[in-house]
Amino acid sequence: MKILVKSFIIIILSIVSSYSACDLKVEFGEKKEVFEKREITGRPFPLEYPELDVYPVLADDICPNQRLKDVGIEYRFLNDELIAINFVALNDDRNLVSEKLTLMNYVKNNYKRFDTGKNPNSYEGIEVIEKTNLFVVYQRITGDDGIKNEQIYLSTPKLDEKLSKFYAEKEMEMQKN
Repeated sequence: MKILVKSFIIIILSIVSSYSACDLKVEFGEKKEVFEKREITGRPFPLEYPELDVYPVLADDICPNQRLKDVGIEYRFLNDELIAINFVALNDDRNLVSEKLTLMNYVKNNYKRFDTGKNPNSYEGIEVIEKTNLFVVYQRITGDDGIKNEQIYLSTPKLDEKLSKFYAEKEMEMQKN
């Protein structure tokens, strides 16, 4: 009887652990200097604003047990502070990553289940999930070129507000010029 109970507990724990969110190896608000010492990724992508840095890495390199093949992770820094993390489906013109429902299932298993209709592959939209200290936005929208823009944005409410203010300020500066 004890062996049966132990076996049952091991099976349940293995199922639960297979659906737990990826350990992103960082903390929101972490300084870029600390992040770079972890040697998770190489150099950042240059962006239009010098205050912003994005460090890209393949999700399989960070989360090998999550089945996130052909998904990128972008660590976003604003003024040397980790402000957000994006998971991005690396789709081509056939949208094979989105067709596999990789990111959609990741969101449903780790953050919140949401209605995608009878055919999840035809789902288009944005889901906003607010937790105590986590702000999650799932987006799946087809662009004019037919390629699906599917991504998950992760931040905290405080850091998301900081990033929103930064973009608003930059837009105001552009309007003045």
